[in-house]
Amino acid sequence: MHISLILAALMPSLILTGYVLYKDRQRPEPARLLLRAFVLGMLSTLLSTFISGPLMSIGAFSTAPEGVIGNLRLALFGAAIPEECAKLFMLWLVLRNNPYFDEHFDGIVYAVCVGMGFAFVENVGYLCNAGDMWVHAGIARSIISVPGHYAFAVLMGYHYSYAHFDIDQRDLHRFLTLAAPITAHAVFDWILMVSDATKYPVVSGVLSIVFLYGFVQLQKMGRNSIRGHLTKDNDRII
Repeated sequence: MHISLILAALMPSLILTGYVLYKDRQRPEPARLLLRAFVLGMLSTLLSTFISGPLMSIGAFSTAPEGVIGNLRLALFGAAIPEECAKLFMLWLVLRNNPYFDEHFDGIVYAVCVGMGFAFVENVGYLCNAGDMWVHAGIARSIISVPGHYAFAVLMGYHYSYAHFDIDQRDLHRFLTLAAPITAHAVFDWILMVSDATKYPVVSGVLSIVFLYGFVQLQKMGRNSIRGHLTKDNDRII
């Protein structure tokens, strides 16, 4: 496997992880735990197949979907549910009995490490399958797919911290810890799938605009989540 391909797959994950670690620079987490979270995120790609496999075997989705509903089932049961469940399990492994998990923002930090570990391995697979077009695939995924996984991870970590630290609406945040990233992930993939599969250029164009708008809003939501938790932690210290 060419080293350039590995670097192309890894760099987007490292950049986004580095951004979150920079935000956490005043009270950083231990490097060994961050590395553990990243490695567990890499392993979550394998765990997700043990979830998606049985779902496919019972007919929850098909890898050759037909129509809007078929693509929705693939996006939900073939990607969003197995991948986000696997990532949440790995996040739980990192944070259970973790004495350093003492601030709201920590949940986002560890979740992003897990999510970017997943995105790295997924990137390697896609770039290898792209053949001679791996450079173009790497650019496209660094702009769309990896930032998508980053935003899903921020949502997961945001609600995970609320469920851990705050008594008010704890059950709601426990639900949203998984429901929010699954919903965002499923809609994200579904719009891309339908836009790619449609035979009508006008429909594809409209869906592309809808996707772009939703993508920007998703990134804004992630930024606001980070800002909110940092503010809450700073207020608590003051």
